Amino acid sequence: MVTMNSAQDVPTLPFRVELRPAKAIDRREMERLWRRRVGFEITNTLDAVFDDESAAHGFVATNVETIVGFGVVLMLTAEGARDAFSVSLADYPLGDDVAVFHAGVVDEQWEGRGIGSALMWTRLALAREQYDVDAAVGNAWLRPHRVDSSALFEKFGFERVETVPKFAQQTDGDRDCPDCNGECTCSGALYLWTPMAA
Repeated sequence: MVTMNSAQDVPTLPFRVELRPAKAIDRREMERLWRRRVGFEITNTLDAVFDDESAAHGFVATNVETIVGFGVVLMLTAEGARDAFSVSLADYPLGDDVAVFHAGVVDEQWEGRGIGSALMWTRLALAREQYDVDAAVGNAWLRPHRVDSSALFEKFGFERVETVPKFAQQTDGDRDCPDCNGECTCSGALYLWTPMAA
């Protein structure tokens, strides 16, 4: 596992849960978990994770080889990060190299047991130690009555810099939402992390 030189300790995983880089054989199970928890496809993101030429990295948490959570982080230039979001990042100090926290999900039966924290810690450690990024960005989909990633971003020193009404309409246009009974009108929260803030 990657180590960080910071006060943030490695989160403890539940008994028999292991964290490892995603493998191509994991793809179908990752897609099913994402679709069940989020309600739409993740095909393009996983295409990038399993493309050897891409700077996308996926990590899975497994319980006896059953995937109980996963997270994806993309290593991009500042320009690439700006292109990855439909909302403007021009006002934020991204520097040259940026980690984009693109997807993270935990099986509902495993929530609250440190898996999301371990996946976040691992992705942030990779971004800091192996890529020496200048900043990291991510967004939390603020679905009503659902656990979202806001608390996790804040736990790891990300700052909420913007709340965007009807976020999915700006990013995906016509994304269906299980909570909105059709086109998504949920807000999104944009988060920024910089080494100076950590």
